[in-house]
Amino acid sequence: MASLLFKDNPSLWRTGSDFPKVPLTQVSWDTDPDTAIAYVYFGHVNIDFDGSPTAYAPPGSGLDSDDDLSNAFDENRWFGVVALSPNDPAVKSGSANIDNRPELNRGGKFPVVQQEGNDDPSPGYYVSATPHATGPAYRQDSYVDASRVAFGALSGKLKSLGVSLGDYGLAIRHDQAAQSGFYFVDVGGNNFALGECSHKVGKDLGGSGRGNRFNNNFPVSFIVFPQSGDQDPSAIVTASDDQISAAIKAQMQKLCAASNAADLALLMGFNEVSPPQQPQGTAKLANYASDPDNNAKPRNFDTVAKGLSDWGYAI
Repeated sequence: MASLLFKDNPSLWRTGSDFPKVPLTQVSWDTDPDTAIAYVYFGHVNIDFDGSPTAYAPPGSGLDSDDDLSNAFDENRWFGVVALSPNDPAVKSGSANIDNRPELNRGGKFPVVQQEGNDDPSPGYYVSATPHATGPAYRQDSYVDASRVAFGALSGKLKSLGVSLGDYGLAIRHDQAAQSGFYFVDVGGNNFALGECSHKVGKDLGGSGRGNRFNNNFPVSFIVFPQSGDQDPSAIVTASDDQISAAIKAQMQKLCAASNAADLALLMGFNEVSPPQQPQGTAKLANYASDPDNNAKPRNFDTVAKGLSDWGYAI
């Protein structure tokens, strides 16, 4: 029977500012050690509000938004918020309504405001976007809703290792029975960031709050599956919880056929540390394997193992 191999990627990865150094562990079969079948990492879930109809509100509007507007732009451009120029045909025709106050100008573009005439779900808020629109760019319902859909944001460095938009992953909370499947919809920078997921994922894991004050202070392990996606990456559409669950369980059932299936839960458990410490999962796993009768399992091993089993991973 084939067994799983675990190998840390040599780069220094991070999950937000709480964990500036985390290992990204490649999981492969011992029969094909160079082909990644999964990647595992640890940290706090970082919340992505983009695509939610209440993600961002115009300054001075009095509307209560999910996130702080300062997280949606820099001095040159808007991101996470749809922005158009006054000369855009949709603006000229009245199909799109922009907030053209001079202080909101970024590169000649201004944020688009949701309106009743477009059947937008939250008129008065800005249109918040994920990368691929399934309809007109100025309509909110063209985008995947971060408050209702479990998705992740894919960094450029993780993409370079073979993970694509549409691929699936699972977040498992260590200190209580809470998990959330997800699939990659949004994109991050070309960096080593990990663990950014939609508002729904954060809520499913037991977090709460808004913006930079969202309570994410709980330990989470992530496992993602390269080349597991079943959608066209150039036109990602909303996936249901049932679709996400079925896709992840199919991947899990392959992995748990390994002769050392319990090592996956051990790796995740050994990765758990308090911020800003650096997880040492593979090193601790190797130490445990050297004398399992006299070495202790991770303190939250049972919770992690149960979380895996709830998604089809029998140990």
